[in-house]
Amino acid sequence: MTIAFVLIVASTLVGIATGYVFRIWALVLISPLVAISSAIVLRAHEFGMMAGVTVIAICLVACQLAYLAATYLLHARNVSSHDEVDGKPGEISEQKIRSQHK
Repeated sequence: MTIAFVLIVASTLVGIATGYVFRIWALVLISPLVAISSAIVLRAHEFGMMAGVTVIAICLVACQLAYLAATYLLHARNVSSHDEVDGKPGEISEQKIRSQHK
């Protein structure tokens, strides 16, 4: 049971690291690596088929949720609801519209 917990924590850390460094396309490469390495470790520790599949699925879900949490925390400070509520543009404008005041 300890090895399953270690694999889940390691998968979560990989997801957090991926979220801070790479974009979502990196999960296409990271997810199979997490699944394969988890399967190898679980097989070496003689886990059964159903227990192994369950732990691998939990590892993949933990990795992807950690990725989403990391990217949310990384980009959350750039999004402000106050800019949208008052209708005034923020300090950084997204549109290339010049001022009409002359």
